Amino acid sequence: MKRILALCLAAGLWACAAAPALRVEKDFSFPAVSNAQQVKVAVFRACAKQGWKCSPVTPDSAEAAFARDGRQVWVDIAYSPRSYAIVYKHSTGLHDTQKGQDVLIDPIYNRWVKRLSAQIDQELQKINQAGLQAPSQGV
Repeated sequence: MKRILALCLAAGLWACAAAPALRVEKDFSFPAVSNAQQVKVAVFRACAKQGWKCSPVTPDSAEAAFARDGRQVWVDIAYSPRSYAIVYKHSTGLHDTQKGQDVLIDPIYNRWVKRLSAQIDQELQKINQAGLQAPSQGV
């Protein structure tokens, strides 16, 4: 009986700790960032710096994966010359559950995505400040 009570309490504590999966949608305006290729470069650099594995899916989107401590997450990243979005795809070990249209997940996911988004912002600022033109051939 005590064991069942302990399991119920643990499940209840997790439910309290679960948070809606963060969905990042960012618009930006950098004069020197004028094409999706430059944003793609920023996304792939940010992923590499934060430990995410990033793979192109279409010319204006990618899938990124991150793993730590036996937990894994996959996100879709869409980008254009003036915006990017990071959207939860699926995970293992993060106890995700569907609640209506929201996905409830371990809050560590939101921290990982916030760090990735902040790094993308930094990479876009670097491209803008340097006035770089992204190479025409691939990341």
